[in-house]
Amino acid sequence: MTATLRDVKLLIVDRDGVVSRDPDGRAARAEDWRCMPGSAAAIARLVHGGWRVAMMADRGPLARGASDMSGLVSMHARLIDEIDLAGGRVDAVLFVPAPDAPARTAEAAASIEETLSRMQVAPESTVVVADRAADLDAAHAAGCRPMLVLSGHGRDTFCSATLPPGTVVRVDLSAIAAELAP
Repeated sequence: MTATLRDVKLLIVDRDGVVSRDPDGRAARAEDWRCMPGSAAAIARLVHGGWRVAMMADRGPLARGASDMSGLVSMHARLIDEIDLAGGRVDAVLFVPAPDAPARTAEAAASIEETLSRMQVAPESTVVVADRAADLDAAHAAGCRPMLVLSGHGRDTFCSATLPPGTVVRVDLSAIAAELAP
């Protein structure tokens, strides 16, 4: 039986502060990038629980001149290799503007919508996990379910930002995996 649009579940995870230990994406070399403790195993649990996973990555390292696209691809490969070793899989990487870019929310929402279209997933079947309000706002604008993690910048976001309606808050990606893929 072929999966229909509504059967597919997609989790979009923010790279910095959710998957990566570097919440600001400032590491300049691929070998400096590491997964947050538990994040690779959480992604593996989600994949084995029937979820597809995409990683949302801002273009901050490119905007700051810390890396070129080849270096950024190597950094992502390093994280994806760690996830693969844990038994997980990342089906896509989507790029969004740097955190301080003008119109970030609208551009990030458009990138999420494009990813949903390419992966043939309905927004209501998609969860976006992030640690910054702008990414949660983009998820909400795209019709997805926003989830805030308290890792990375998440604690500051929780204390100082207005969260979009329906935002669920969990301590980290492992807690989300336990809930979505019991």
